[in-house]
This record gives sequence, structure tokens and C-alpha cells, in this order.
Amino acid sequence: MPPDQKKSNGGLIHISEDVIVELTRKTIQGVPNIKMPARLGSKFVIGRKSGGIKVSVEHSEGTISVDADVLVKYGQRIPDLAWDVQEKVKENLERYTGYDVRAVNINVQGIYTTSNDDIAIDLPEADSEYENESVNKNTDAVN
Repeated sequence: MPPDQKKSNGGLIHISEDVIVELTRKTIQGVPNIKMPARLGSKFVIGRKSGGIKVSVEHSEGTISVDADVLVKYGQRIPDLAWDVQEKVKENLERYTGYDVRAVNINVQGIYTTSNDDIAIDLPEADSEYENESVNKNTDAVN
């Protein structure tokens, strides 16, 4: 029997992946200083993905995995908030579905400000010319 079907009195209960996605979304929306990014289109992924949340059910193992894209409010400590989201999503999914949650992967896609402007942060690759300049300036200061 697949893990998304539970035996009941004389029948089976099937929990849709859409329900798991919606539980995850509601949980994330309840965490302060976190919001879901706006999605205009979806990427091709394995598993079900809806609005920045991807759910994968492992039928052979009886577990689920969740990947979620989030934005963090500017000025907040990102690792702490990501940890809070992971813990709350895991707790709620296990409580409401009865599944074992194998993984909750939180992908911080950017930050947002109080004016609700999304800010995507792209860190540039290390530029060797810039690094050499930096080293030369430090060496000159020592001499």
C-alpha cells in the first residue's frame, strides 16, 4: 500500500500532494519575517511544484521531501529563520499527515524590505584582478 494511502475502517484515505503543498505554504506564511516569492512561471522539476514549493513522495520508503523557496526580511539572521521554517514545516506535516518527513530544504532566494520590494542578491564571482589589487594595497600599507 503506498504511504499516501492510510487504511481506515473499511477503506483507504489518500492524501494528495496538493494538500501537502498547501500545508507547507500555510506553515511558511505563519513564520514571521519570511514570505513566499511571487512566481510568474514554473520550472521543469521532478515531483510536484507549486508556487515555489516542491513535494516529492517516496512510495517505497514511506517518506516525503519538501523544497521551498522563500524570501527573508532585510536585517534578519538568515540561518536562524531558515532553521525555524524547516522545523515548523516538518512538525506540521508530520502532525497533520502522519508521514515521516525525510527532508525540508529551504532555498533563500532573496530578501525583502518593509516596503515589500523584493531584492535579489547575486554575489559576483571572485575576480582575480580585484583580489590582486586588494593584496597589493595591503602590502603597500605595510611597507
